[in-house]
Amino acid sequence: MDAQSRKELLGSRIRKYREAENITQERFADMVGTAQSYLSDIEAGRVNVGFDLLCRIAEGLDVSLGALGDRDPDKWQERAKSK
Repeated sequence: MDAQSRKELLGSRIRKYREAENITQERFADMVGTAQSYLSDIEAGRVNVGFDLLCRIAEGLDVSLGALGDRDPDKWQERAKSK
């Protein structure tokens, strides 16, 4: 998988989890300490995300980092349940 595909996968996962919680982009951006416009760019796969912000996003969505970026996010949820 190339870098652009990874950014698009990450962005689509963030959007999916955020929308599943019925959280607007504006509200979620406030929750994780970034601008709504930057969150929009992340979800569209247009920018690279720093590790600190990525951790805050995962925490805000209550998912693992692996669930955001892995091709098979369900395996991370299965691992969490087994611990």
